[in-house]
This record gives sequence, structure tokens and C-alpha cells, in this order.
Amino acid sequence: MSKLSVKKIREVESLKYLKAFRIDYTTKSGKEAVWELVSRQGIERLEAEIFDHERFTDGVMIFATNAQKTQVVMLKEFRVSVGSYVYMFPAGLSDLNETIDRAAAREFYEETGMTFEMTYVSKARYVSLGIVNECVNVAFGYYKGVPSTAHQDDKEDAEVVFVDKEEARRLLIKEDVPIRTAQLLEHFFDLNPFFSKML
Repeated sequence: MSKLSVKKIREVESLKYLKAFRIDYTTKSGKEAVWELVSRQGIERLEAEIFDHERFTDGVMIFATNAQKTQVVMLKEFRVSVGSYVYMFPAGLSDLNETIDRAAAREFYEETGMTFEMTYVSKARYVSLGIVNECVNVAFGYYKGVPSTAHQDDKEDAEVVFVDKEEARRLLIKEDVPIRTAQLLEHFFDLNPFFSKML
């Protein structure tokens, strides 16, 4: 049972942290159509992405392993948006003018109590093209230290878990795992039979 709890769900016309946009466009046959989108950022960012093809980053997801690369650090975290616990990698938004390596180290420490040494970072990629323009980098590297939840804030209910191949297999079958997290686990531990056996 989580210490966090969902009380009720309301439909609202405006949001505090997200901005809603209507994108008018023309279909292949010339018909007028509308796309609806939410964003953490303003219209200037969205216009720069759509019209100028600029790319931005909003934050970072952290893929941290031990030195032997036999286990990864994950969180069993209560997510209000689904009303239950989900297994995912530590992640968070970058502060203003914060570099990816600094954001990764800060977020990892806040969520796990451990240190993170980044050795590689992916380019920023969209998380869900259907409803949001949020982009994140994935920081890859190594963790050190003893886990602690002492630095999590009041809105977080997350347990630090160390996941090896067998536990990853169990999570993918039995637990809620977001698709980005699932794909990284499958690739790292060679758990996707389509790729490993070329079915």
C-alpha cells in the first residue's frame, strides 16, 4: 500500500503545469485537420520544433549498472497517473541551464541516495509523439554507494531495487513496466526472443 493516495479525478479546461495546444494542419488530400498536444514549454518551443526542426531536451533517464554490468538500478515507484506502483529507471527534469551529466547525477542522488558516473549519453528523443513534445536523454553509466530514500521529496514514494537478468525477466512478465524501460531491459539482458533468436 502506497503512502501516496489518489482521491479523485476531475476533467479541467486549463492546467497548472502543462500547456495545451491546437495544431491546425492539412491532410494529404487537402482537408483541414486538428492535432491536440500538451507541453511543459511555451508556444515558442513548439514552433521552433515544428517549423525550424530544432531539438531540445527536458530531462534525463538514468541507466546505472554495477561495474560487472550484471544488475541495473531501478525504482519501484508509485505513479499517480496509473494509481499504482510501476518499475522504472530513475529520471527527472533538468534545471535551467543544467547539463545532462549534472542533471543525471543530481536526479540519481535525490531518488536513490547513490552517486552516478555517466560514461555515455544518448541524443534527446521524444517520449510520446501522440500527446506531448517532451524529449529526454538517456544517461548510461555506473552507480556507487548504499541506497537511501532520504532525499526523495514528499511527492515521491519509491523503493530502490537492484535488478539482475532473472528479476528483469520477472518484471517484464508480472509487473507494470513503461515501454522505454522495458525495451532497455530487454536489450541489456537479451530478453527479447525475436531479436535473440531471430524468430
